[in-house]
Amino acid sequence: MTDLNFSLTALFAASVVSLLVTPGPVTLLVLRAGLAGGMRHALQTIAGTNAASLVLIAVSTLLIKGLLVMDDAVMVGIRLLGCAYISTIAWGMVREALQMPQTAAPAGGQASAGLVAAPAGFVRGFALGISNPKDIIFFASFLPQFMGVLPSPDHSIALLTGLWIVLDFSTLLLLTLLVRKLVRPALQRSLLLVAAVLLLVIGVGGLVHALHGMLWG
Repeated sequence: MTDLNFSLTALFAASVVSLLVTPGPVTLLVLRAGLAGGMRHALQTIAGTNAASLVLIAVSTLLIKGLLVMDDAVMVGIRLLGCAYISTIAWGMVREALQMPQTAAPAGGQASAGLVAAPAGFVRGFALGISNPKDIIFFASFLPQFMGVLPSPDHSIALLTGLWIVLDFSTLLLLTLLVRKLVRPALQRSLLLVAAVLLLVIGVGGLVHALHGMLWG
């Protein structure tokens, strides 16, 4: 590991953490799972979104190496389906949040009886993570900037993927834990509703943007 470019590796780590703490579909879903169902649900959801990220990284690696070519029309179609899915689950979350009692799960405790029994989980986390195909393009453009962390491109991809897994789990878990500890139980229902609405805005906004690109692109 003497050939490791520590400064480039540190820059990659900082970039990933900055990306993960920015409110996006994955972060909002994980926070919602942690607030409504506790840290166990948050961990299951993170595992699902992380598995989706690995699939997207694998596809992006094939694109980087020129082993896979993806037609723009196919990408737009997949993106439409993905944004429609995000909008659908977000609308369901908004309705669930509105139906919750005024006091959500106490910080560090279990979900209250009025909350949804399984607010997220591995399957929903994976489905949401994989439903945003623009992340394939993101990884395909993001990873090459850090391919010099090791002399071998294959070794660099392996290291960057491993770092992504560790940072993804640790950052999202820490963020969820902090929110659960710092946000008073009386405000957790409102925060759940805000997260659901933001997720709905992201889904609908992505859907409109994709439709605009398809019709007038």
